[in-house]
Amino acid sequence: MSRDLMTLPSRAQALTARGARELDAPPPPDVQPRWDIPDVVVVTAAVSGRVTREATTGTPRSFPLDFDSFVQTSVDVIEAGAAGVHIDFGGIAAIQESGLSVPDCYDKVIGGIHEKTSHDWIADCNVLRGENLYENVYPITSGLAETVPIAPNFPVDWMETVAILVGQFNRRLFFSIHSAAEVDLANRYIYSRGLAGTPACWLILIGYQYDDATDRLATYLAHPRAMLDELTLIVDRIREIDPHGFIQVCAAGRAGHYLATAAMLLGLHVRVGTEDTVWRYPHRDELVENNVEMVHRVRATAESLGRRLATPAEFRELIGLEQPKSAGTAEGTR
Repeated sequence: MSRDLMTLPSRAQALTARGARELDAPPPPDVQPRWDIPDVVVVTAAVSGRVTREATTGTPRSFPLDFDSFVQTSVDVIEAGAAGVHIDFGGIAAIQESGLSVPDCYDKVIGGIHEKTSHDWIADCNVLRGENLYENVYPITSGLAETVPIAPNFPVDWMETVAILVGQFNRRLFFSIHSAAEVDLANRYIYSRGLAGTPACWLILIGYQYDDATDRLATYLAHPRAMLDELTLIVDRIREIDPHGFIQVCAAGRAGHYLATAAMLLGLHVRVGTEDTVWRYPHRDELVENNVEMVHRVRATAESLGRRLATPAEFRELIGLEQPKSAGTAEGTR
């Protein structure tokens, strides 16, 4: 400090002497490679209204709780841009106690959807319902379902049988993952034995509500950091054993749309719907109005991130399903 400041180098001169470059003359933008994020995002909807029975606040009447509302809501989300619908009427008394058999219930719901819309769509069917294996796997053997999810903590013999049937009927199996431990179970009993098909498909369902009577491995998402930690943990465990698998994330529990947004930021795919959440935002007690609202919101978020909703045909291509002869007849209306 004893020297004349006029004789000392300026910041710019000191940077030049160090070989540094000013930010007003940066290298061109293309030195940064593009991220590996797909343009399309597959969005499906799990439309069941059964979550309403656990809600502690008033619930919208638009949540599907019978045959007619289940069919109509499914049509609505398909025509709003969802590539597929998850068909599970478990916990819906008006359907399960209708006197119809499990196969008849699937026929009535899926047949009703096809009658009400000309749009192409993919039926993703639960295979947990019924009094025997025939009823469990009816959506597969009947050809109604193109995809089926199973959690990998069910009896091993049953899981093997379902996986083999899915392959024999040229359908696609989704591992329904509720915790990192279930990634290991899926790998140990199905994936490592070549029973999952190629590419393998993974459905991450974390943040769903639970209590002391819940018989499912669960995750505790108390805040945004916990949500991101849990999601990236499970994605990393999946990628370690299956680097190129198809991963879809459910907008579940309080996390809801935040989870869907995080999934799309990671280049993953999304399932929305009132089967998995009742909440519009994780920090408020506002309820979603219906399933269509959730499809519209995820579409808007996807588009703001430079992604667009995949068509059913694109969804099939991504997971290695054959295209039905009638597929794409109404794609232009999307």
